Amino acid sequence: MEQMQAFIEKARNDSELMAKLDALGASGAEASEVVALAAEYGFAVTEEDIRQASVACPCRTGELTEAELDAVAGGATQNRYNPDVCGKYTKVEYECVGFLARCWCDHHRGNLTTERVGQYYRYTCAMGRYDYIGDMTGDPV
Repeated sequence: MEQMQAFIEKARNDSELMAKLDALGASGAEASEVVALAAEYGFAVTEEDIRQASVACPCRTGELTEAELDAVAGGATQNRYNPDVCGKYTKVEYECVGFLARCWCDHHRGNLTTERVGQYYRYTCAMGRYDYIGDMTGDPV
């Protein structure tokens, strides 16, 4: 899992790598293709690492911690909104949350809800593309 964390950190800081991951995610690529890409960059990542990382990273909700707030730098954005692509969405898609749900579009919101019993989220798009209750993977319930 250490290699997976290092690979994620590399992707956060390497726009070329993130673009490749975005392309794989948007095409619905298999985990084996992500493993191969990681290997190209010198990381020994397994399909199980990818599964564990995606389960270990449910949608973040709530306020920032003091440490996170101290680390905030102004001006950064993840505006992934593209009217030609996003216009067809009725639920959360890869473009809304990015690689392993760690690179959310500025317009995407996933907030824990009490409207149902269990661990459910209200997913909304500030651009009006979707508004529904779903499970932690983004699937409507």
